[in-house]
Amino acid sequence: MKIADIRTTVVTVPTLFPYGFSQGWSDGFTRTILEVETDDGLIGLGEAPYAKSAATIRGKFLPRIKGLRVEEVETARRLCVKQHNDFGGLKDASEEAAFAGIEMALWDIAGKRAGLPVYQVMGGRVRRAAPFVAYGSIVVRERTNHTEKEIPKLMADYAREAVARSGATFYEFKIARYSVDCDIAATQAIREALGPDIAIGVDMNMAYTMDQCRRYLDATRACDLANLEEPVARLADLERIRRDYGIPVSSHCTDYEMIVHYPAIDSVVGDLHVHGGIAKTCREAAIAESHNKRFWLRSSLELGISWAAMAHFGVICPQADRPAQALFDWIEDDCVAGEPWHVRDGGVAPAETPGLGVALDRAAVEKYHEHYQRHGEKGWYEHQ
Repeated sequence: MKIADIRTTVVTVPTLFPYGFSQGWSDGFTRTILEVETDDGLIGLGEAPYAKSAATIRGKFLPRIKGLRVEEVETARRLCVKQHNDFGGLKDASEEAAFAGIEMALWDIAGKRAGLPVYQVMGGRVRRAAPFVAYGSIVVRERTNHTEKEIPKLMADYAREAVARSGATFYEFKIARYSVDCDIAATQAIREALGPDIAIGVDMNMAYTMDQCRRYLDATRACDLANLEEPVARLADLERIRRDYGIPVSSHCTDYEMIVHYPAIDSVVGDLHVHGGIAKTCREAAIAESHNKRFWLRSSLELGISWAAMAHFGVICPQADRPAQALFDWIEDDCVAGEPWHVRDGGVAPAETPGLGVALDRAAVEKYHEHYQRHGEKGWYEHQ
């Protein structure tokens, strides 16, 4: 069975509410949906971020892998994505992210061919369901006209509802868009709303100075924070915060030649697309463990195909025991047929059907492709 063609469709899907973080805000996200077709007509589904992934997949990757046997996932990776980056050049993760969509589709084909879910084709589950946090964003004042005085209650109300809906035992949320005083008040309100039995973590996206971070942490000591994700921009300062306050810290840095110099940093946060798919992300998690770091996934407003891939990853990867981030509840439509795979009881169990377990909702794909054509690309940095 060989790769015969790849079809791509770019979609822009609005979010249910404007979302914001320290570096910008938006109300939608753009993804490329792809269908890898084999020479005997079997089709595997994949998904990649960005509109430009479509041109990369069709124009660059397809000519290199057309005719390749579908089992040769790692050969396809070598043909599509360079294995090393010159130290003098900036790394561009967009091609790795585009290939992640192809890798998902090839595993989807493998499962359909074998009549098994992807998690079984890839070695079997180590847990029943992929664990996920309930996740909250900053209320975006630019679209809602809320004052900073109102924001803590709004964030606390959302936290309470998100935990009740998902059954998660960990709530994670973004701060550092407004004043430090607003962040302190919001964190205290969320802790009061959720009570002592729900772990809470905060994500600042590197927006704080050291002085701001210390002021925030001094004021929220009673909130018993379970994790700080990149409150400051430098790894050395992140390590200082860890040593001074004793609160676990995490970073998106998965360059282990770099992070090995900062042993106090507890965890690294990966991305199924940045790492190039399910199998390579499993390898990244194993490397993290070998450096005494925990590993979990961040989320980037994935649609249903990538979300299914994250669920399969979460049940096969031994190191993925800490709940991953989850923004799935924020999107208007996941573009796959049937009921969405919402987080329930703190996790998502993949479907017991062959492949990734999802099928395209053709009407939704067409609808959001037209939305992309009308409104263009949307992403994290749409507005400041």
